[in-house]
Amino acid sequence: MTLQLGDAVAETLKREGRKLRITPEERATQILSSHHESCQRFPEGVLAEGRRKLIEFLTPVPCLSDFDSSGVDFRFWWVSFDLDISSPIAWKVVRTLGLNLNTLSLEMMLPTAFKPIPGETPDDPFRWRIESTAPLLNPVDVVSWLQEKLPKPLSDLSAWRKLR
Repeated sequence: MTLQLGDAVAETLKREGRKLRITPEERATQILSSHHESCQRFPEGVLAEGRRKLIEFLTPVPCLSDFDSSGVDFRFWWVSFDLDISSPIAWKVVRTLGLNLNTLSLEMMLPTAFKPIPGETPDDPFRWRIESTAPLLNPVDVVSWLQEKLPKPLSDLSAWRKLR
């Protein structure tokens, strides 16, 4: 197989090859093999199914509604929803999701972000989004983390109220 590469890409392969003490062709093979392995690990549909499972998991939370997700299996994904701010647990849900999706500790960031997404007009409510910040993170892994940290059952208002 022959590949046509731009000058900048070829120069990068040469530079990285020198650092690693391999040929530019060997470096290109490493990069392509790594990408191929990622594609094999996440065949088509895995991320879509994972997003569906994350939405299914969060659906019982009383103040969350109108779920949506990125529609294509790209390397990065997102799930969004509306938050009923009149709910007595709304800000506990926001705080809990933020703590469990944005940071593991002060020193260690997780491969997800939880954040508000403003509407197109000032009258539109904020939507909230959970998104991957690492390529090919399986949303099912996020479900596993949250199952350990969120109140049980998710539909129980009193369980949410007991959170600090």
